[in-house]
Amino acid sequence: MVEDRRTHRRARVLRRAKVVFSRGYAALDCVVLDISPGGARLKLASLLGVPDRFELRLDGGPVHAASVRYRTADATGICFESA
Repeated sequence: MVEDRRTHRRARVLRRAKVVFSRGYAALDCVVLDISPGGARLKLASLLGVPDRFELRLDGGPVHAASVRYRTADATGICFESA
């Protein structure tokens, strides 16, 4: 079994958000699959064009400065830079 090395417990959610970059001139829609105080896992329509650092804007919620921790074929893991 693989050891869970996360410092924060994740909560499963299905929440719409936007990945915003290029000083606010570019944005991609995404779905937040799970979230914690330290980061989140996102589902994007395309992994192409997603920069290593961006702003995550949750619909009706907070804005987080974020950076990519990993990318897979079906999800992108991010960490919040303020965490």
